Amino acid sequence: MEATLNKNALSNNSRFNAIYNIMAYLYIGFLVIIIMSVGFSPIVFLALLLTSVIFIIPSHILGINIIIFMTMIFERWFTLQSLTTEYSIYKIYPLDILIIVTILSWLIYQMFWQKRKIFFGYAEKILFLFIIVNIIYLLKSFYDINADFEVAFSTFKNYAFYPLLYLLVVYSIQTKEQFKNTLHIILLGGIAIISFIVIGFINGVGLWTEYTPLSTSGVRLLAGTHAYYLMITTIIGTSLLAFNRFRNKGITSLILIIWILGISVSLMRHLWLSLFVGLTFLLVLIPITNRKNLTRLAVKSLIVMITLAITILLIVNIFPLYSFSESFNDSYLVITERITSIGNGGVDTSIGWRLEFWQTAKKMWLESPIIGVGFGKKLALELGEWQTFEEIRNIHNSPLAITIQIGVMGIGLFGLFIITSLFGSIKSIFKDKELQPYYIGLFAAICAILFASLFQPYLETNLTGIFLWILLGLFRTGVIINKQEA
Repeated sequence: MEATLNKNALSNNSRFNAIYNIMAYLYIGFLVIIIMSVGFSPIVFLALLLTSVIFIIPSHILGINIIIFMTMIFERWFTLQSLTTEYSIYKIYPLDILIIVTILSWLIYQMFWQKRKIFFGYAEKILFLFIIVNIIYLLKSFYDINADFEVAFSTFKNYAFYPLLYLLVVYSIQTKEQFKNTLHIILLGGIAIISFIVIGFINGVGLWTEYTPLSTSGVRLLAGTHAYYLMITTIIGTSLLAFNRFRNKGITSLILIIWILGISVSLMRHLWLSLFVGLTFLLVLIPITNRKNLTRLAVKSLIVMITLAITILLIVNIFPLYSFSESFNDSYLVITERITSIGNGGVDTSIGWRLEFWQTAKKMWLESPIIGVGFGKKLALELGEWQTFEEIRNIHNSPLAITIQIGVMGIGLFGLFIITSLFGSIKSIFKDKELQPYYIGLFAAICAILFASLFQPYLETNLTGIFLWILLGLFRTGVIINKQEA
């Protein structure tokens, strides 16, 4: 009788938690939609703050998951909308509010409830030192007449504030169930992004693609940020598929095909290359048996993709479906052009602009290679007859941006943190056969993100940069989870 009562109590508690979580996503999502419609006003700010406190203070892990999901769906509307009053604009974003409330929730939980393990290894010590260095550079920029303090503060947030998500993840997610749930939230975000792919094909242009204009002809059918998130989910999903962690391989393969299609029609060439790099690391890490299984599935999926592409081409040419037919045919031609343009930087203004920017930045860096030039600086850039001043943080190469601004010292700390975080945890991930597919997928996804950061300011933009910190934190949890299981 007592066992039955306990079972019913657990069931009721699970139902309550599920309803509670769903309500949190719905309320916060509704407020983000309001922000998209009317802007981020003080009234909306207070509503978002109150809602976050109500739902996240009792559960900091819920806060982490909401941050991930809302960023993947609403991207810049959740992460880059400034608080606007009648007289001023304050660069505090909805993302910032949720991070602060989630950290506060963790502190309350740590002080008054069950204490989480505070893991402070070499990686965490190096990250802490990296954050301290960034604080010093922020203070320095305040007294530098050649520095834009607003830009410097934004840079500081990306290099010192958002990395707190790494520590928040490591100190919050410390059980297998919590770890899996967070990874599943990332995958669910990827599934939700499929709706954006459909919208792009129907409308002939993707939502919010105007923020990343093309340097060649054509139209993006999916925003670059959404494609970036799909790159992550594709790599993690492929790893889980290789280890047979999905009930229905057919549906899973179809979802992966759609995700790859979404990355393709985003026309983000560096993401195509980054996905290839991530999948290569994945194939190297997984056991031979799983690699063979994945290869067989990949061959079958490729046959399905080719068959599906031929079928769609026939349908849209024999029975034109208005904008859909035009979108599909245009996408095919533009993808072909984008592929060929990779090897022709002289014609592509985007590639030429990057090369010129990097050369100019290199000359500036050589004036102060050890400590860099500091935050909030701009470079005079000339490309033919076109002249402009560009912020260093927009250099479209994150490691280079760190090097120019904080010097060899800064990039050295950053690189050392990445190495110690990854290789200090990699031994432990192979000990747990249950979580091994997740950790291998995470490692490959992190490698893909680091490669992609060579071509875009991903670490200088919060809606993309936070995923490096979150995935590194999730990967690092392998050390804690294995110690607790031992």
